[in-house]
Amino acid sequence: MQPLIVRIQQLLPIPTWLRSSAMQQGLMFIMVSVISLLLMSSLTVAYVDYHLDNVNNNIEHNVEAFMLGTTTEINKEPIDEDDVIDVLATGFILSGILVVLFSSAIVIYMTRRNQSKIDRIEKVLRAAADGELSARTMMSSQGNDLTRIGSTVDEMLSRLQNVVAAMSDISTNIAHELKTPITRLQYNLLTLNEMADTHRDHLDSDFANQLELALNESSRLANIFDALLRISQIKSGNRRQRFETINVIDIVQTIAEIYTDVAEDADMRLTLDTQTKPIFILGDRELLTQQLANLVENSLRYCPPASLLKLSCHTDDNEVVLMMADNGPGINDQEKQRVFERLYRINKSRNDGGLGIGLTLVKAVTELHQGEIRLYDCHPGLGVEIRYRCQ
Repeated sequence: MQPLIVRIQQLLPIPTWLRSSAMQQGLMFIMVSVISLLLMSSLTVAYVDYHLDNVNNNIEHNVEAFMLGTTTEINKEPIDEDDVIDVLATGFILSGILVVLFSSAIVIYMTRRNQSKIDRIEKVLRAAADGELSARTMMSSQGNDLTRIGSTVDEMLSRLQNVVAAMSDISTNIAHELKTPITRLQYNLLTLNEMADTHRDHLDSDFANQLELALNESSRLANIFDALLRISQIKSGNRRQRFETINVIDIVQTIAEIYTDVAEDADMRLTLDTQTKPIFILGDRELLTQQLANLVENSLRYCPPASLLKLSCHTDDNEVVLMMADNGPGINDQEKQRVFERLYRINKSRNDGGLGIGLTLVKAVTELHQGEIRLYDCHPGLGVEIRYRCQ
């Protein structure tokens, strides 16, 4: 049900010149001043009238007693000037206090009402800055300038959300359309490579090298499209239907067992710091496993030999905190946010085998589970902290 003030505004449209919050506050101040004066005068008159009624009753009782002979004295000055001044002063003070309280209540109400609108707009804009384009202020365009700003923000976010959704659909459709020919190309290259193996002695070495290079690039291209489709699927939110209660400790220990030997083969050392007591969250086991695997593989790919990698898991105020830290080259502050973009690579000239979508998938999985992710410096090295709400 709509608020009464909104329905009134729809039935009686407010003139344009009256839709400014400054104008509305100015008119409200004038109305409060007029009402305060009327209220103050009325209360003062009522109080003085009440006091004079008491004095009049005392005079009548005194005259009646004198006429009945019960008293021989009569007050020649029933109304004292000091008493009148005291009555007036008391009436003004009491009415003034009531008026101040009344005015303060109206001012506080108007201030909180406008501040709540500002807070709502600020909250929606912050959510949009964090990528949550579905947030809305739910304000009507009728009203003052704050509600019009809120309504404009909603309209802007709706259009932006449609544009982003359309771009996402286009990229997903392109990935779907190109995946089939790329798979066929990869299959043809594999077939050609098998045929070349049977005639290896009669083939030029440059031909064999170029064939192997083409096969590797086709495999890399297929992996990129697979990852892009997977990220699009994650961002769509459909994987939430597969959520179940998961013990995060089991996933962390599994990742540590798998990559400890891999790190040793790369002349690095992976350590695990976690508690033994289970930590349960609601999520997708496969995606969370891939998320941690991507973090470990990033450190293994970009850290030099003899580096120390640390994977940890603990609880903090009803949250599970997953951390992956290394003492490698790290990432500068200017690129800490860009590394979450699809296909973004810090050093595009080096051939390290990275696809530029590892951290993109990590962030997508974090957002799917309504968690928080941040990068921090280890001096030297890079640390990644992910927080999920415990069940």
